[in-house]
Amino acid sequence: RHTTGTRRFDRPTVHPSIASMSMSSALAPASASLAVRPRANTPGRPSTIRGSQTSTSSVRRRPSRCSLAPLRAIATDAKEAEVDANDDTPAEVLEVPEWHSRALVRDGRVFSETFPVRFDEVGADKSATMRTVASMIQECACNHAQGIWGRAQSMPADMLKDNLVWVCTRLHLQIDSYPRWGDQVQVNTWFEAQGRLAARRDWSLYYEDCRPSAVKDAEPECEIKPVGRATSVWVAFNLAKRRMARIPQAVVDLFQNQQLCDEPVMGPDYAVVKLPETGPDAHVAAFQVRRRDMDMNGHVNNVVYTEWLLEGVPESMWAEHELKEIEIEFRAEATFGETVETRCDAEVYEEGDARADEKHVKHMVHQLMKQGDENPKTAEVVRARTYWVKK
Repeated sequence: RHTTGTRRFDRPTVHPSIASMSMSSALAPASASLAVRPRANTPGRPSTIRGSQTSTSSVRRRPSRCSLAPLRAIATDAKEAEVDANDDTPAEVLEVPEWHSRALVRDGRVFSETFPVRFDEVGADKSATMRTVASMIQECACNHAQGIWGRAQSMPADMLKDNLVWVCTRLHLQIDSYPRWGDQVQVNTWFEAQGRLAARRDWSLYYEDCRPSAVKDAEPECEIKPVGRATSVWVAFNLAKRRMARIPQAVVDLFQNQQLCDEPVMGPDYAVVKLPETGPDAHVAAFQVRRRDMDMNGHVNNVVYTEWLLEGVPESMWAEHELKEIEIEFRAEATFGETVETRCDAEVYEEGDARADEKHVKHMVHQLMKQGDENPKTAEVVRARTYWVKK
């Protein structure tokens, strides 16, 4: 059980959002074969990886077309490659990963996509970072939009004609376990309208963790583990007026056949809490907005904000703790050429706050502020809180 501010919720082992997905069926193999010339003294056919998936979830399940077969990293049944007729040197079969990329499941109301953890997405310990996970969920959400509204379309036609786009105002991302370089992460996302003022989008993330078997020559032991979960709030934004707008009623009506209702990933009792400001002794660093930081809506990409927030964290925190959670409020936009300060400080707890007694846990508060703006309300771009656990 984890407590943050006045909100309390339990961390689910398997989230309601994926309760309907087949977590107990065997992983179906997917294979691809590639003929390569062997090196000298090359041993025989390489070993393969097999795994079975289990779940201790007690949540109610529904029939679904979604399985975790995409998480198979190496095939079990590669066919022998063909050998050049003019060369009698035997060819080695190199079994390479193959995975499902994207699918709409749950009657088209949940979008599922599988991502490999790439070389440039891990740190020195070969584990993915919070920025990596933030990038995955953003990409999955954008591809979901294209899947239901058309290629290169991030919003319905009724929003497009009114010059409206979706803007994220709040994001809460929790990590249970970071995947490592080469792992495959299945990301599931869905949304639900909150009247005409906002929509909630949720995500759940899983990966396959494989460990060497204790039995000699046995295949590795694999199990499906949760990476984490995330929830967010989105509003309609008028690009011409640069301000928020109501979601058109036609779009709300359209959502009836696209949204997944009453399955919030954080649970039914989840509540948004106020994020505090940083103090006068905050650690400060500055960044100038580059062209590569911008997105198609003309402001800094949300994943870049996440990166800047974490760059302000002192090295001592990174050395002794692991980042497990981040809550972000997007309050204003930053654009090309502006300079943004990232401020980071240890959170000061109010009297009676139970978190003050958690010795193995640290909370940091963050702000991104535009340099040169003397008005704190207009200068503040982002406010955030991070949750760190002792290593």
